[in-house]
Amino acid sequence: MTASTPHRRPEQPMTALSPTAAKGISVSVAIAVLGALLSYKIDGRFAVSNGAQILALIVLFASVPKLLRSRDIIFLFLGLAGVLLAAVLVSNSYNYRIAPEFTAYYALVAIWLVAVYRATKEHGATDALTRGFRWAIPIALVYLVIQLGIDLGSGTDRRRLGFDDKSHASVYACFLAFASLRFLRGRLRLVISLAFFVMAFLTISRLPFVFAPVYVLAFLVEYRKVRAEARTPLDVYFAHLTLAGTILTPLVLAARAAGFFRSFERVFDSGDFTNASTTAHLLLIQYAVELKLENLGNFLLGITPGGFAGVLYRSRIDVSQFASTDPPGYEKMMEGTAPMHSSLGSILLEFPIWVSVLYLVLVGWAVVRLYRNREWVMLWFLIGFFAATLFYSSQTELYFCVAWTGIIAVAAHSRPIRDDPRVNNPPARATARTGVR
Repeated sequence: MTASTPHRRPEQPMTALSPTAAKGISVSVAIAVLGALLSYKIDGRFAVSNGAQILALIVLFASVPKLLRSRDIIFLFLGLAGVLLAAVLVSNSYNYRIAPEFTAYYALVAIWLVAVYRATKEHGATDALTRGFRWAIPIALVYLVIQLGIDLGSGTDRRRLGFDDKSHASVYACFLAFASLRFLRGRLRLVISLAFFVMAFLTISRLPFVFAPVYVLAFLVEYRKVRAEARTPLDVYFAHLTLAGTILTPLVLAARAAGFFRSFERVFDSGDFTNASTTAHLLLIQYAVELKLENLGNFLLGITPGGFAGVLYRSRIDVSQFASTDPPGYEKMMEGTAPMHSSLGSILLEFPIWVSVLYLVLVGWAVVRLYRNREWVMLWFLIGFFAATLFYSSQTELYFCVAWTGIIAVAAHSRPIRDDPRVNNPPARATARTGVR
């Protein structure tokens, strides 16, 4: 080797999955996707979804036992060591004790996401992961429709689709709308996706409006593919009808069923309740910044997962304005259960700095990889997901992990998975085959 020849580390060789291992990965993903719908609490913070999370992880490692590499284990150990050291510091400084259930949950999330990355990158598991989403999405649609029927039948204005929180329901429904576009096959994926997105608006959460602009872009990407794949005049007319329905549905619903869509009122209403809610969210983020900078230990090691409300209440930070703005939220802060209402803010505050930086690196890596792979649907979703979780806490729920599973599954792939040259000029192709425009 000459001095001018750079030394390059050989890449990890890809190991093909056996049919049994691939099926096991698909089953584990399906368990996670469906388990994320079941947020019913069993005891304290432990919910049915956490049981599904554990089961999915067991099935994943039973299918491919040696997924983690030594560097992964070292990183996980360093993250846990940082959290434990932070627990000692916040105990001495604020008389706050670590919440072990949050640490256990995040440890499982980290192990799962690293394993999904390794399975995709080193075992070519994208098809197996995709198949798991494909199995679970239709079942999830039926389940949410049933839950929506129960909510509407009860006459409640707080439609949660079986979740503890309306915003959790809306964000996961939005993800399933994007996942339907990306992972399902055939032209019906447009209809299924639209059904999920409409259900997101049937909650009173404002978060679907954050996803709406990028969802339109993602929908148009898949519409072009459906239009390009048209083989008969019927296929072309179906594509046109679906697009027209997508445009007209919001107008019809706004005119005929406005009472069901309370989310519209919350977005466009400038009443006292809406203003107070926005102010409370911004105050919590402001307090998080102050708490992060309060001392060197908080800055470097964080205040332990789930420690925001408990540590903030015991700190010297003046929270009287929040108490007067949101009295119920202040009561939750006293109990140590109030969330920060920002996933990014929670990760930056509560975790050691190297974990927080790695999360930002993960986001940047995913954006670059999705762009290079021309995975437009998941790229648009990631942009909307990142924006939505800037002002809402989603990281404590399994659906946050499931969403990142879908992102990593397509981002870590070495090349575009659905690179269809017909998409480059769909009208000419479809016209040549069918004679219909």
